[in-house]
Amino acid sequence: MTAITHAPARSGALTLSDRDRLALLLADYVALLAHARAAVAAAELGEADPTGYLRDLLAERGQRPAAGASPAQLMACAMPAPRMLGGAA
Repeated sequence: MTAITHAPARSGALTLSDRDRLALLLADYVALLAHARAAVAAAELGEADPTGYLRDLLAERGQRPAAGASPAQLMACAMPAPRMLGGAA
């Protein structure tokens, strides 16, 4: 997976266009959605470790939650996103 960074462009550095950044973001979203759907399907089929699909993807991206992290705290991190994009919270 490709991580999208928002570092300032340096002279001579390769920069991505808005279209390229959007394409990478969409690819990341599609992968996350596919892994989430696989986890739900695995849970419904009674697989022993349905969250493994998500856990592996998060680990690949360096986004695994810290040990002991509260689900409520993690969800709270996403709450400002709609406001940042101009939508309702």
